[in-house]
Amino acid sequence: MLIEETVTAWLGEKFTEESFKECFIIEVKYHAHRLEIYLDSDGRLDLDMCSQISRWLAHKIEEANMIDEHYTIEVSSSGLDRPLKLMRQYFKNIGRAVDIHMKDGRKLEGILTEVKPDMIIIKQEIIEKEGKKKVKKSLDTIILLEDIQKTFIQIKF
Repeated sequence: MLIEETVTAWLGEKFTEESFKECFIIEVKYHAHRLEIYLDSDGRLDLDMCSQISRWLAHKIEEANMIDEHYTIEVSSSGLDRPLKLMRQYFKNIGRAVDIHMKDGRKLEGILTEVKPDMIIIKQEIIEKEGKKKVKKSLDTIILLEDIQKTFIQIKF
């Protein structure tokens, strides 16, 4: 069994524990003596939780004698610089500003308002001319998931 598959199975077990039940895996990669694990959570996921998971995994790997060579483990939250990958992340971020890169090259921004199995809906602010005045309006935009290349959460201050 590949290292990634074993670690994914182990994390599935870990996430049945009360303290970690809201956590889920975004990505597990092992390359160049480095095990990278990106997680997310429906609730809280802080540095202490990532450290606990890292120590627990190091112990499991050592116990199973899975990796013979020197390696490092990096457990972190998926972060704002990484695109959303799972539907669960879209649901978690309803109400937040998103930056969507479309497969056709367009870039859309708005507030994620709704998530459906095959689409998302964002509320966009647009400016239209009415006579000599410019008027701000809200527009609900439906975006098919199959048309999205990447979606990022925006931080607004």
